[in-house]
Amino acid sequence: MKRYLVALAIAGMVDAVSYMVVAPSIVFYVLENGGTKEQYGFILSAFSFASFCTKPFLGWWSDERGFRAPYMSSLIVAALGGLLYLFASAFPPGRAAVGAILVSRLLGGVGAANSALGFAYVAKVVPHSGQTTTNTLLSAVRMTGLAAGPGVNALLGWVDVEVAGGKWKIDPLNVVGLVLVATNLLAMIIVFFLLDEPGDILEEEGEEKAEKKEVGDGSDSSPKENLTPISFLKAVASAEILVPFLSIFTFNANFQLIETGFPPAANDALGWGPIETSAVLGSVSVVIVIMMVTVSILSSKVGVRDGTLVTTGHALSAMVYSSLYFLWKRDASSWHFWLPVMLSAAVFPIMAAPTRSFFTLSVASKPVLDGLQGRMQAYLSMGASVAGFVTPGLVARYCLRTSEEVDESSDGREMAPWALIAPVLNLITASGMIYVHAMGRDKTMVEAVEKGGSARESLVEEEDGISMVVTPEADIAVTEATALLHGHANEPRRCSLNKYDPKIAAHQCSACSIMGLSQGTSIHEDEESK
Repeated sequence: MKRYLVALAIAGMVDAVSYMVVAPSIVFYVLENGGTKEQYGFILSAFSFASFCTKPFLGWWSDERGFRAPYMSSLIVAALGGLLYLFASAFPPGRAAVGAILVSRLLGGVGAANSALGFAYVAKVVPHSGQTTTNTLLSAVRMTGLAAGPGVNALLGWVDVEVAGGKWKIDPLNVVGLVLVATNLLAMIIVFFLLDEPGDILEEEGEEKAEKKEVGDGSDSSPKENLTPISFLKAVASAEILVPFLSIFTFNANFQLIETGFPPAANDALGWGPIETSAVLGSVSVVIVIMMVTVSILSSKVGVRDGTLVTTGHALSAMVYSSLYFLWKRDASSWHFWLPVMLSAAVFPIMAAPTRSFFTLSVASKPVLDGLQGRMQAYLSMGASVAGFVTPGLVARYCLRTSEEVDESSDGREMAPWALIAPVLNLITASGMIYVHAMGRDKTMVEAVEKGGSARESLVEEEDGISMVVTPEADIAVTEATALLHGHANEPRRCSLNKYDPKIAAHQCSACSIMGLSQGTSIHEDEESK
């Protein structure tokens, strides 16, 4: 395994473990320190919102200065958040302690935003043919971290250490902060030593200097010089860009429907408590990992295209979430509840990594978005963040019925008809992918990238009225005065901004006169006659 994959995998696992260590116990931590359930909900939303706001900045930073600095900075902020989480219980109960917990989770959200950096790094280093497999591998590692979270919490349950003569103690609730500090420090060490800048990796693999500039080492601004707000909006307002945004929002929002609605619905219909619901939701990670491996095989070995996987995944998801609405009923069998949950987990990987890979290809195929891969990946990740902090409230308000509402209903369903918006979103997304394929845009994107993409094409510049060609092979400006010096080794593609340039004509006349050659036909006239 390559060094950068180890670094990205460790960073992703740390992020997942950090989330799962905090999630089960933070409600008790808030209540123990004088907070309310409303404050607990606000703190959860604040974490996602902080991540949402930070992702564009980290994306910009990675495009301009590389990846190591933003990765290290985000991990430092996350470690500081863990430290504050530990000492929050030392503050006076009430506003001070709850405020400290809130700030600690805001810092944790800033650190969690580095998940977008991993996808952007893969987009710049891994060839498109291997991106789905690589993203699937990294996602599988993250799922392993999520699965390990409950085990870590079980070990923390034994912690009980008095500090400062018994005035304060480290207990199972605040020791979570120490875990956050330790894991983020570990990730910092791994990233510092193993995560090379993309430009260094491509240079080691024999890539040319021009491609090195494409991956954001901060030294090349030429692709961005022609970027204007209008050209940017035209590029992103295309179906091949917008549909992945809708896709990542849809499958994350739909999964939030299960995470938010399953525990209360199962409790009302079956009398299940935290143990039963945790057993079902905990099994989800195993299903997801198995399906991730399956998707990786389909993509890398069988050769199934990303667009096909995304379309199929959303079509299957529409059927799963429709069945969820009809099966979750009062006094139904237990399999009516757990089966839709497992099926939703099975179709999730079919949409997740392929959506990211399809989006990466879309961005790479658009010349105006050269050098903006990090920012675009961050924007895509923001779609998932929006689903994370918006959907739970909407589900609780409009989709989930209370026990009284179920009693009064004629069908006994635990979910209101508004829950059918989930399969509707799936069908809209699948239709969008079908439209992209029908218009042939997916093939156009592949052809553009296979030809080298816009960053590999010759960049035409004009200096002092003389047309020049910047060759990717040597990153040198070639004019008609210097092309002969390079012979046939580079053979830059000819392109002239002016059909006839008087300066070039003057040089030609002077050279022909010195060599005693005929000057009857100019090069431009000769080319036109061919």
